[in-house]
Amino acid sequence: MEWYWAFLLLMGSFFILIMLGIPVVFSFFAVNVVLLYAYMGEAGLELMIDSIYGSLAVFVLLPITLFILMGEILFRSGIAMRAIDTLDKWLGRLPGRLALLAVAAGTLLATLSGASISSTAMLGSTLTPSMEARGYKPMMSIGPLLGSGGLAVLMPASALGVILAVIASVSVGKLLIAIIVPGLLLAVTFCIYIVGACTLKPSLAPSYDVVHTPLREKLVLTAKYVLPLGIIMFLVIGAVFLGIATPTEASALGTAGAFGLAACYRQLNRLVIRKALYSTLRISVMVLVILAGAQAFTQLLAYTGSTRSLVAWASALTIPGIWVIVMMHAVTFVLGGPIGGIPLIMMTIPVFIPVVKALGFDPIWFCVVMLMNVELAQITPPFGITLYVMRGIAPSTPMSAITMAAVPIILCHIVVMALIIAVPPLAMLLPSLMLK
Repeated sequence: MEWYWAFLLLMGSFFILIMLGIPVVFSFFAVNVVLLYAYMGEAGLELMIDSIYGSLAVFVLLPITLFILMGEILFRSGIAMRAIDTLDKWLGRLPGRLALLAVAAGTLLATLSGASISSTAMLGSTLTPSMEARGYKPMMSIGPLLGSGGLAVLMPASALGVILAVIASVSVGKLLIAIIVPGLLLAVTFCIYIVGACTLKPSLAPSYDVVHTPLREKLVLTAKYVLPLGIIMFLVIGAVFLGIATPTEASALGTAGAFGLAACYRQLNRLVIRKALYSTLRISVMVLVILAGAQAFTQLLAYTGSTRSLVAWASALTIPGIWVIVMMHAVTFVLGGPIGGIPLIMMTIPVFIPVVKALGFDPIWFCVVMLMNVELAQITPPFGITLYVMRGIAPSTPMSAITMAAVPIILCHIVVMALIIAVPPLAMLLPSLMLK
């Protein structure tokens, strides 16, 4: 069988199973088992068993579980919400105050948890009722919440970033540091949009009386609830950047810091620990099983010659290499909504990365834009899953209004993505300064 027919069979089978609603794990293993046996017989099944063990018995996967556990402890102990309340007191009477709070809180939570959907759900359930009560239009309530939740994958606690780095065989530490500037740029872009829109059209976010908080009280609350989280951020980000710790060690330090902080606030009780551990176990098992299936999928691509032939085909194209990269991201954007983030990465990265390297581009830079693109697909109609999360949080808001609220946020994403593609040093500057 020619490589392109084998490639279409692999991708088509997986895509059809996903669209039929079959869970990602079963879809991956169904394609792997059937096609490996068809191509290689019993030897193919033995290869799959070996690849499952080899893909999971690696130390570099540990940050996934530890980042999830760190976020669960901080959220379930209430520490994260106290920090958000403190940030709220600093915003005063700025236009679109609660929308700006959503972005600030999303940026803070992004450094503490790598799950965009859970971050969106938590911020939405916390801030949406206040926004609706104060007359915020969906454009200024739903929109910023959609954007701020997505920041979770663009900060160093990003579990999806670790998964992407492992599959792409790039440095986990460098990728986690590389996403900082794009994530902050995206947050700043959201803030510019909010302030500008609310200034030009105040009815989007009507002003209201804010209880005055003395400066002394703000400083005390900041020292009590925000600065300790800064220590957690340093344990995760600073330790990796300064070469003090590997990403695995940094995730362990951050998790230990989260437990210690919860204990200092006297919130580390049996119920918090049990719920955090159960949620971490459930999410981690799901992610790791998918990773195991993806490894066999990658080997299947290599065995059929699809990877090698695609690299040769892309290298022979007469168009500039950057347009090949743009086409890859266009495919990611189109498929990202119906397929979802993790399965999309599993499906495309084994194909894309060899081509990216053959064209002479930095794979870490490509992965940064890939993360942004995957998150963009999650808020893009009609398949973006985050839109339906917000629909569940704000049932009184029509789906059409939620869709319209997402449009400016989508445009902000596209602007920042285009900037990162056009100016790669924006993403690669910090990794180049790392001590190790």
